[in-house]
Amino acid sequence: MGMATMPNASAKGLLKLSWPIFIELILQLLVGNMDQVQLSHFNSTAVAAVGNANTIITVVLLTFNVISLAAMILVSQYRGANDLNSTNQIYTLSLLVNAGLSIFLAVVLLVFAQPIFSLMQVPAELMQEACDYLRITAAALPFQAIMLTFSAFLRAGAHMKVIMLITGFINVCNIIGNAVLINGLGPLPRLGAAGAALSSSIFRVVGMLLMGWMFFRFTQEARVGISMLRPFPKQLLRRLLEIGLPSGGESLSYNLSQTSCLIFVNMMGTYVVTTRMYAVMFANCIYMLISAASQAGQIVVGYLVGARDLDGASQCNSRLLKLFCPITVGIAAALWVIAGPLYGIFSADERVIALGAQVMAVEVFLEMGRSFNIVLVRNLQAVGDVKFPVIVGIFSQWVIGVGVGYLLGVVLNWGLVGLWVAFALDENFRAAIFVLRWKSGKWRSMKTV
Repeated sequence: MGMATMPNASAKGLLKLSWPIFIELILQLLVGNMDQVQLSHFNSTAVAAVGNANTIITVVLLTFNVISLAAMILVSQYRGANDLNSTNQIYTLSLLVNAGLSIFLAVVLLVFAQPIFSLMQVPAELMQEACDYLRITAAALPFQAIMLTFSAFLRAGAHMKVIMLITGFINVCNIIGNAVLINGLGPLPRLGAAGAALSSSIFRVVGMLLMGWMFFRFTQEARVGISMLRPFPKQLLRRLLEIGLPSGGESLSYNLSQTSCLIFVNMMGTYVVTTRMYAVMFANCIYMLISAASQAGQIVVGYLVGARDLDGASQCNSRLLKLFCPITVGIAAALWVIAGPLYGIFSADERVIALGAQVMAVEVFLEMGRSFNIVLVRNLQAVGDVKFPVIVGIFSQWVIGVGVGYLLGVVLNWGLVGLWVAFALDENFRAAIFVLRWKSGKWRSMKTV
């Protein structure tokens, strides 16, 4: 039927699948962070404004990932089971759902940008730049949603290098676009934060076109169209949502809890907002490798579960944890050692540099838990255990992350360091629970394809 062969579950095979995803994630990270780095040379308020706007955009993109992630898991499972018809129906369903959802959310952000930022306690001096950046980025959301969906299809087919090359191309273009639109060139005016948003939006449209073209080129057996939905596959849509809503719910809960904590940070002053933005940027770099490895592992585990090789899935999970968790913690420790000079690259403010170094010390302990969570949550999703991670996540992220964060950061006046201690407690608590859950073996009787 032209279906793909089973991905290699060995350590070497996982590394081969992981490295293109790793490079792709670094390049994706550059889109948002290059906006902030290039804006840091424009003015100080633009960085904090874009940091607030990107927090909203991250939450919105997670809603598209609900469907994209479920589509990737189901495509992996159906390809593993050699079910071409169901695979094609998933392609069409997920594209339609994400397109409709993205148009709705784009309209909401265009209309309610200012009330949202007011609710987040964004300082008045940041408001206009944050609104401009958010509205321009929101207009391109439908293209971003479809690009993410095609990317999920390509990833399920193990076409990691294709995604990496497209992401690399649009990032290089975005950096050039930023340089021109942020600072102005010839007849083009200096647009600041709005210019960064415009550049990112233009190249997200380009990215969508390239991802779609490469998907159809490399997946010749794919059929996408309304005809694939006659009769309408209600069972598949239910399956897509059964996996997607809890899977996306865990990430959505995490990001909403982080957005809530940003309200506390905004109360602490602009320099603390700026420090937090850089701390998040460095944290993203630290867990990038294990995030890539977990995505590769999730695809392999999905194939193995589709082929009913549950022992193979368990071995793949253990291999990922033993190989990549120590590396992640090591990266965090290395960045802690050089935290002062590292923050000094982006800011001349001594308060930002000193606070950043303190936060980085806590980050080492935080990554011990987060590295386990990233792998285990994805693999529990891949084997069909999708509800448990979201229940544990919602409880821990809000009670420990937000609740203890408010106690330490605001009530006890530990500031940003107090929030980071709470985040570390949250990550490590969840890691312990998920290790016990996987070892219990309950996932072996979960419903899959």
